[in-house]
Amino acid sequence: MKNFLLTCLCSLIVAFSFGQDKSIKPQKPILKKNSIEAVEYLNKNLKLDAKQRSIVMNAFSEYANNMQKAIQKTSKSPDPKKVDSKKEVHKYMMRFATKRDAVVKECLKKKQVAKYDDFVRDIHPFTLAVRPKTEKKKN
Repeated sequence: MKNFLLTCLCSLIVAFSFGQDKSIKPQKPILKKNSIEAVEYLNKNLKLDAKQRSIVMNAFSEYANNMQKAIQKTSKSPDPKKVDSKKEVHKYMMRFATKRDAVVKECLKKKQVAKYDDFVRDIHPFTLAVRPKTEKKKN
């Protein structure tokens, strides 16, 4: 009887310990897929030519890779007294977004730059998921 209870207890402990492991690893394919969707969204709305589209695609894929590296870097910090990892990721995100926007705006025309500023707000900066604006109904 003792062996049976001990076996059940150990199996429950193992099951709960493995069930709580939530790592960030599955986010990389999501970032890559979302970066492609974001570029398609911008391509559709800004009417990019082939050269502009390739530049935008490279800028967004580099942004996705940099964000993934930043997330991994901040999640590995062993020092608990270090600044909150979300704040650090946010700093990285702002720096990478500024770099990405500079590269993209360099290849766009003047009218496209103004539209780009509006459309890039529809793209979530951490996940690169496109969330288009919904028109608000006036009652």
